[in-house]
Amino acid sequence: MNKRRIVEVIFLPLIICSAFIFCTAMAMLLYPETFYKFFSATQLVRDIPPQLPHKSYYWDVEHYAKLALSPSCNAFYPLWPFIIRIVFHPQSIEQAAHYFSVVATALFFLGTFLLFWVFQIGLQRVDLAFWLVLAYSVNPMAIFRVIGYTESLFAFLSTLFIWICLPKLKLNENLKLCLIFVITFLMALTRPVLIQILFSAITSLGTIFYFQSLLKARFTHHNLLAIFTKYISEIKTTITICVSALLGYSIYGNLCLITRGDFFASFHDQKLWGKKLGLHLELLLTPKSPLFDLLGLYLPAIILFLAVALVYFKLIRHDFYIFMPQSQLWNLLLIYPPLLILLYIFNYIRYQKQAKLTKLAINKYIYTLRKNYIFWFCIYFSFIHSVIIFFTQDRLFSLARFIFAVPFFFMATGYLYCCFSGKKAYTILFCFILISAIALFEQWINYGQDRWLG
Repeated sequence: MNKRRIVEVIFLPLIICSAFIFCTAMAMLLYPETFYKFFSATQLVRDIPPQLPHKSYYWDVEHYAKLALSPSCNAFYPLWPFIIRIVFHPQSIEQAAHYFSVVATALFFLGTFLLFWVFQIGLQRVDLAFWLVLAYSVNPMAIFRVIGYTESLFAFLSTLFIWICLPKLKLNENLKLCLIFVITFLMALTRPVLIQILFSAITSLGTIFYFQSLLKARFTHHNLLAIFTKYISEIKTTITICVSALLGYSIYGNLCLITRGDFFASFHDQKLWGKKLGLHLELLLTPKSPLFDLLGLYLPAIILFLAVALVYFKLIRHDFYIFMPQSQLWNLLLIYPPLLILLYIFNYIRYQKQAKLTKLAINKYIYTLRKNYIFWFCIYFSFIHSVIIFFTQDRLFSLARFIFAVPFFFMATGYLYCCFSGKKAYTILFCFILISAIALFEQWINYGQDRWLG
């Protein structure tokens, strides 16, 4: 292995892990309770015990710990506690919670090296892979991948899923479908993502079909048959993902049916958290929860909109004109996306009237993007989480960790970055990393104080 390869495979992922450790260590030095809580195998004695619903020592990990001791059917899924129960045989909630944290931390560091390798293969750009995995590893939601939540296992499975689906990866088709089936099956048993997986797989295929149809002068049933033939591999992948996800949930659903007489008990239990259909337009301006939840609402929608618009205009051979901000202060507006969007629209209209819009330079990679199944799956998976929470909760709590604690959003962002030449667009990514690192530091303090993390 030459020196360059050693740097790419070992040294760069080590820098990423070190950045996470640095933010963590600084928080623990400033607030030692964080250190004691994270490494303690038992609950710390508090002078004033935290009281629900505002504070809790373990939060969701306590529910998974109970499942590790005694399996049952509820809103929390069985694979994560099953692994801890089989491997460690915990005898108490405290033991189980500690083992969750130990395994989660191991998966975090192993997953960082694996994800960096996967991003390199998929994006074919080492520098872009580095900055994206760094953004993924130091954002405040990364804490959930080391403190015992399902994000650790789900993120690891998601990385494997992305790897298997990469267009650059040349595998025997039957082997590929078998691996996709197994990984999707496990994902469906880890977290309540059945709807998200089905939506992402089917909509990704539909998007590829739609853009392919735009290349035809007129649409006929012969053209449709040609599209089906051209994308038979993507059709098989979609069917495999859907069948596997349905089968995965069915295993848990049958347990619920046997124990509680309700096949969909895990979905119904989520109503206990206040989930119900509704329209809360105020969430477009305030998350009523940590600010990163608002980023989780807007950023997937922005990436999806840009991708669809760029591909569409490129295929119909129209130029894409934008307002190009000159000041770097615009990047600070990333902290509050509603204001960023309003100011951008205002300036876009103003510059359009003055005929001063800038033609956006897009390279030929955009033609590859339109038929990249894993790109569309990744962005739709993030987007549907935002939509579901927006329409089923009166606040955006937990949205940020569904988006930023797993790799799908970052993979989609990386593919979109590949459509632009030069490194000027990296500025936004740098700002996100800086804001994220500060927020991660604060998140560890919140953890030590038993406060809500997201």
